[in-house]
Amino acid sequence: MGKSRYYSRWLDPEQTVSMNRIFFYPDNTRYVLFTEPVLSHMYAHAQRKLWQKEAGGEVFSSDPYSSGLIIYSATGPNRADYRRRCAWNPDIKASDRNRQIEFAHNRHVVGLWHTHPEIHPSPSARDQKTTWEYLDSFQGDRSRYLMVIIGNHGRVPNMGVWLASCQPSREWTQLCEATIAVGKTNLQFNRVAQSYGRLQNGSC
Repeated sequence: MGKSRYYSRWLDPEQTVSMNRIFFYPDNTRYVLFTEPVLSHMYAHAQRKLWQKEAGGEVFSSDPYSSGLIIYSATGPNRADYRRRCAWNPDIKASDRNRQIEFAHNRHVVGLWHTHPEIHPSPSARDQKTTWEYLDSFQGDRSRYLMVIIGNHGRVPNMGVWLASCQPSREWTQLCEATIAVGKTNLQFNRVAQSYGRLQNGSC
């Protein structure tokens, strides 16, 4: 079999920008990779018009404990969510149903996503508090939880990723998106691209 379509896209710097996106921890030892279907789902709800309300949901990974976290699916918004221009609260029953469906496909919830009506999205104090509440609800079974925010500007919307972690101590950290130099990817980005290509081909 030849290289997967995901792998070939990864190695094309001109296409990668609008395909998968990678965000690294500050020390570059860990990363979070958002796949194309997940990004497309979130982008579709970007608040590009004044009348559009915030939307949100949860993101899922098959291996929530991996140092290379790959986000395979996203749920929400749900019909009964509370949504305003600058507010979003999920419908708990619908969220529970979504998690059960995803879990049946071996996907575990690892974070929240929602939109903001701003060019460069950043979490509010309420966003941070909510992220900590979700992490604490695991009662020690998880050491980290993501907050993903989609902005309202750009052909590919601006996107921010933050991490609430409780090991070794409680920290709130912004992850850094991998950048692409002209004609080449940076070292960490290229290494992840090759690993993800092997994964799509069924290799370890």
